[in-house]
Amino acid sequence: MTAGNTPEIQDPKSAEFIVRLLAPFIWAGIICWLSLTSSPPQIPGVLGWDKLQHAGAYGLLTVLIAQCLFSLSISPVKIWWYAGLAAIACGALLEVLQLLVQTGRTAEWWDLFADAVGVVLSCVIFRQVSGVACRRYERQGKKNG
Repeated sequence: MTAGNTPEIQDPKSAEFIVRLLAPFIWAGIICWLSLTSSPPQIPGVLGWDKLQHAGAYGLLTVLIAQCLFSLSISPVKIWWYAGLAAIACGALLEVLQLLVQTGRTAEWWDLFADAVGVVLSCVIFRQVSGVACRRYERQGKKNG
């Protein structure tokens, strides 16, 4: 953030900008592949629980989308709403694709619910963490300035 509380746009040629822009698309592609493949890799133990994997995958997607949006000139208040809605829309689209594409996978409302839980948790947690970090940064600036 710059003085006057307006977001600043990163240089579109910077490596950080490109990584922030590509990361959510790459992760969404991985989720898409895992969701539409007939036999995705299985993880043993608690981490292998399907609903936990859904929540974690879409929580991470939300954070990556939010990081991408932070690079653009979007109001910080709206970023988490946009990121959350985009991630839930992606989850809903993949559930519909599972229903339509004959890969042996089935669409489930509980999967979409788990996606939404992951999205909401990541929005709440990271919104709070970023708020605390911003307040500390502003206090340090006042002490040094």
